[in-house]
Amino acid sequence: METWSVFNVKRKCLERDCGLPRFNNSCSEPVPRYQARVLVHLRPSVLDPAGEATRSAASRLGVKGIERLRIGKAVELELEASDEADARQQVELLSDRLLANPVIENWTLELKLS
Repeated sequence: METWSVFNVKRKCLERDCGLPRFNNSCSEPVPRYQARVLVHLRPSVLDPAGEATRSAASRLGVKGIERLRIGKAVELELEASDEADARQQVELLSDRLLANPVIENWTLELKLS
């Protein structure tokens, strides 16, 4: 065992053990990583002034034929989870409580193993 000091506090370096958490442990099995894309858009009953303004600006630029334009957002993330059901549950919780306002927005989820 090696002793080292940081800020005048002595500590002992212990050898790595396979029982450590996965972020400190090079011997652990790899955890599956998933890629998720959450598409958030306004509910059809909610007016979209930004979409209307963009549609009007496109018309002024000479782009013809746009009858309806609505603006949303796409959120892409990667996460580690034990299986696809666990990954889906985590992203659904995140989408419901953080990424979308359930009063005025809907969301859809795309999930795949990376």
